[in-house]
Amino acid sequence: MRVALVLIVAAGGAAVGRPARADDAGDGLNVAAAVGAGGQGTATYGALELSLDAQWRGARLGLGARGVWLDGRFRASDWDAPSDAVTVIRLLELHSPGGAVGLAAGALAPAQLAHVADGHRAALDDHPRTGVRTSAVSRNFVLALEADDVLEPSLVGGAATARLTPRWAVRAAAAVDPTAADGTHGVTELALARTWRRDGARDEAGAGLVLEPGFGASALVFAEVERARGGARLQLRTDLRAGTGSVGGAFGPLYRLERADLWRYAEAGVGVGASASVAFPAGWITASARARPGHGVLGAVSAGAPMGRWLQAGGWAAATAEHVAGAGELRVVWARRLSSALQIARMYDTDAMQPAARWSVTAWFGATSD
Repeated sequence: MRVALVLIVAAGGAAVGRPARADDAGDGLNVAAAVGAGGQGTATYGALELSLDAQWRGARLGLGARGVWLDGRFRASDWDAPSDAVTVIRLLELHSPGGAVGLAAGALAPAQLAHVADGHRAALDDHPRTGVRTSAVSRNFVLALEADDVLEPSLVGGAATARLTPRWAVRAAAAVDPTAADGTHGVTELALARTWRRDGARDEAGAGLVLEPGFGASALVFAEVERARGGARLQLRTDLRAGTGSVGGAFGPLYRLERADLWRYAEAGVGVGASASVAFPAGWITASARARPGHGVLGAVSAGAPMGRWLQAGGWAAATAEHVAGAGELRVVWARRLSSALQIARMYDTDAMQPAARWSVTAWFGATSD
C-alpha cells in the first residue's frame, strides 16, 4: 500500500524521448515522444513515453507519462491508485537567488546523508519513484532534508552541520525507514569534525556516535580528502565503526532489497567503508566498498558522461555475495530532434514478497520538438 508524504511533489530525470544536450540553456519549452521495445525477464517489453519540459528563469519543470506493455498486456499496476498521478511530474528544480535555498525533486541521485545513508537508491526496478530533496545553506549552517519516494518511502531523513569555528563543526543526521515490513527503523548520528583548507584542497577528520534506536549503537571515526585541479575534483572518503546493530549496513545502494534481512538480527563487530570519486566537466566516476558484520561486503560503482552533444552514456552497479543490480544506457543523438538509446539493466521488483533478479534490454527511439 502506498502512503503520500507530501501533497506537491515532482519526479525528476529527463524523459527518454528528450536527448540531453550540452547547449541546453535559457528559457524554453520542449515536447518529446519515444517508443521502446525489448525484453524484461521472460516477457517481451514495449513502451510509449510522452514528455514536456519547460525552463524559466532558472526553474525547471518536466512532465511525462509512460505506458508499459509486457507480453502485449498493459501494465496497469503503474496507475492503480489516484496518488500514482504524481509520477507524471518528472522534474522540478527551484532555487533562491544565489542558491542559498534549493529544491530538487523526482528520480533523485543516490542519497548521501552524513554517515547514516551511503549511496541509498530509491529504485532497483523500472517503476517510477518520486522523491524530494531540499537544502538550505548559510555561512555557518547547512541543512538538507529528503525522502526517496513520497508514495512508498524507504528513507526519510536529513543532515545538519553547524560550524562552531572556521575549523570545527558539529554534525547531526538521521534516516528513517517508515515502511519496513516489521516496523519503523532508523539511524541517527552525532559527530564532531575538524577541517583543514588550502588552495584547491580540503581535508576533514572526525568522530562520533551512531545510534539505531532499539537495535544497536556504534562508535564512528571518519576522514575525507578532497582535491580540485584543472577542472577535475577528486574525493576520497573512509569511515570505521565498532559496535552493535547494522554497523554501517543500513541505507546503502541495495537497501530496498536487503532491508527485510538487515533488521532481523543485530550484529556485533567492526565495519569499514571507503569510496573514491572523480568529477570533471564531461562526467564522473565513483567506486565504493563497505564491509558489514554479518552481511558481507557491498561494492558499488557508477559513471556517467551526460553532457556530450551527440553521444551520452551512464551506468551503475552494486553487488554483494547474494545480489547484483545495475543499469546502463548509451544514447546517440542522430540529429537535433532525433535520438535513440540502448538500456540494459539487472533489476529486482522490491515490492514483491520474494524479489527475484531479472534482466531487461530495451531499445528506444525518440523525437523532440527542440
